[in-house]
Amino acid sequence: MTVAPRHRQPKLMLAATMLGACLAEPALAQDEPVIFGGGFIADDHFAYAGALIPLPGARPDQGWAVRPVASAGAYDYRRNATDIEADYVNLELSLVNRRSGDWGYLNLAAGARFSNTDLSQPDPQNRREGSQWDGMVSIDGARYSGAWRLSGYASYAFSIEDYYIRGEVTRATRPNGLRLGLETIIEGDPSYDRQSLGALVAFQPMAGTEARVSVGARMGDRDTEPYLAIGLSRSF
Repeated sequence: MTVAPRHRQPKLMLAATMLGACLAEPALAQDEPVIFGGGFIADDHFAYAGALIPLPGARPDQGWAVRPVASAGAYDYRRNATDIEADYVNLELSLVNRRSGDWGYLNLAAGARFSNTDLSQPDPQNRREGSQWDGMVSIDGARYSGAWRLSGYASYAFSIEDYYIRGEVTRATRPNGLRLGLETIIEGDPSYDRQSLGALVAFQPMAGTEARVSVGARMGDRDTEPYLAIGLSRSF
């Protein structure tokens, strides 16, 4: 039996993992500690918070860092004519190898995720039910070219086999850091897949801080729904 086309699985961040967001790794100074957070609202919803912390001995343009991320959310779906509600919490910790320069930055990461999903009633076919550990890898980065910025994030978890890929292109329109652009997201696991396309606005309300808002449409499960995502990141 399969799940009816109504939110078969949660949308996992990082992104997200940061994820993602729908936020990928914040495009700020990569040689300083960075904190980030945000949320996503569609028919399902979630919020996340995390940090990128360089380890002792890391140089401004390269070195190792750790990235803890916490996220929580809720979704619902239909199984055998029954509506099931789910609440989940994810905790991640990754070791990150960083490279950065005037050209942009590149982060390669590997780590572990602990997740706990509570269902309104038992569902043996939901692979995410209960508590479980999973190994994961991710890559994110950005390329700068004048006023243009091309950035992306991708992650994969081995046990649950979920994947998340996000890319964006933006162009600076004002000296205060206002950027306009587009984002695209591909996500899924063996039980579902979704694709999203949206417009985004990013700006710097203060030095070392970037805020972003994106709106668009998410396609999958034979339907299309609007989404709203917000994110905030700050370097110290």
